[in-house]
This record gives sequence, C-alpha cells and structure tokens, in this order.
Amino acid sequence: MRRRTGVGQQADGQQKFTGMRPMEPPPADSDALGVTTHYLSHFRKEYTRTRELMKKKARRSTVGIAALNGLIAVLGVAVAAWRDYAAWLGLASTAVAGVVGVISAWSGLMRHHELWQQRSLILAELQRIIRNVERREASGDDRQLIAREAMELLDATLSQDASNWGSLSRTPLTAAVPYQPLQAPGEAGDGAHLR
Repeated sequence: MRRRTGVGQQADGQQKFTGMRPMEPPPADSDALGVTTHYLSHFRKEYTRTRELMKKKARRSTVGIAALNGLIAVLGVAVAAWRDYAAWLGLASTAVAGVVGVISAWSGLMRHHELWQQRSLILAELQRIIRNVERREASGDDRQLIAREAMELLDATLSQDASNWGSLSRTPLTAAVPYQPLQAPGEAGDGAHLR
C-alpha cells in the first residue's frame, strides 16, 4: 500500500482531528480591528466544525444504542422461536449487550451530547459578537474601541467555555456552570425590557 504524502495526508489528518486547531497568525498589515476579526472568524469556524463533529458522534451513539437494543429484543424472540439455537442466540444477545455497554460508557465519558449543546451556545455567542462588530463598524464607531471591546468579549466567551468544559468533565451536567450570554458593548438597552 502506497503512503500518501503532502497535501492529501495533511487533509486526512485535519479531518480526523477532533480538538481545536491552532490558529494562523493574523496578516502582518492588520490593524487592531483586523486582528480581532481574524480571531473571531477563526473561532467561529472551529466551533462550527467541532459542533458538527460532536453532533454527528452524539447521533451515531444514540442511534447505534437504540438499534442494538432492538437487536437484543429480536434475539430474545428468536430464542423462543428456535429453541435448538437458544444457546447460540443467547450468546449473541449477551455479546450485543456488551457492545451496547461499551458504546454507552464511551458516550458517557466523551459527553458528545453535552459538548454539542455547549458548542452550539458558544457558537451563537461568537456570531452575536461578530454581528455587533459589523454593525458598529458600519455605523462608524471607533475601530480601536470596537476591537478592544470585542476582544474582551471573545476572551470572556472562551474562558466561560473552558470553565464549562471543566465542569462537564468532572461533574454531572446538572452541576455544570450554566451558560450566561454576555452583554456586547453597544447593546445595553437591547434586552432591558426582558428582565
């Protein structure tokens, strides 16, 4: 078998990578707002990718467990119908139950469903920050001020994600730090009527 090199091998490695990819440095001629939007775009892309990956894994494990449980039920009926093969069918049922246990343990350890939800919330927050930056830039606000405030919101969002992940990995989801949307600068009055 021939070994793939170069771009093909690199693309395969990127498809299998499940964590956050390292970011490229911003263009050298970028101002503060250019640097900020570079980082915002990078994290939006990465959270979109990892959200889809976690969603796919959560779906596969949930559907797989349901299908295997259905197979166990069918094997149970088959034992009653074909008594001559009861020992073999019972053995097969036990093996399938073992596979269900492994998939359940793996899904519980990796917390794909919870990560999918968390990535969705963080992605929504990143998109809101980007929309706010674009709106403020279009309205002619000071680019340095927009960049500083957006970077503060980005840092707070990423810190909250790390904190929530730490809670998810150590305790049940009900005890995790609840997600609190951040108030973007310039939006102070937007949600005041909701209180």
